Amino acid sequence: MPAAARRPATVPPPSAPPVARRAPAPAPQAAPAAGPTLFLIFNNQRIPVDKDQFIIGRGSKTSDLAIKDGNISRKHAAIIRRNGTYYIKDLGSTNGIDYKGMRIDNKRIDEGDVFHLCDYELRFTYR
Repeated sequence: MPAAARRPATVPPPSAPPVARRAPAPAPQAAPAAGPTLFLIFNNQRIPVDKDQFIIGRGSKTSDLAIKDGNISRKHAAIIRRNGTYYIKDLGSTNGIDYKGMRIDNKRIDEGDVFHLCDYELRFTYR
C-alpha cells in the first residue's frame, strides 16, 4: 500500500488527569449578634435593642419607640449598632439629646448611660 493511502492509526487522546474535587463549602450561617444585647429602659419598660438601627421619634409608623409628644421630632434619634458597639445619634431633631446636662450629636452607649429627649429619660443597660 502506498504511504499516502495508508491511514494513520487512530490513537485515543490521553486521558485527562483526575480532577481534584473539593468538598462543598458549608452553607453560610447567620452571624451571631456581636456583643451583648442592649436594653433601653423607658417608662419602666425594658426594651431590647435588637436591630442595627433603632429609631426613636414621634411617628408610630416610622419609629421603633414612639413618644407621643409634640416636642419630640418625628425621627428624633437613632440607636445604631456598628461592629457590636452601640451609639446614640441625633437625627437633626429640634430639641436634641441631652447627656449629663450637655447637648450631644452622638455618643457611644456605655453601661448605665442616661440620656434625655426633652422631658423623657432613656436609660441603657447591657444586663
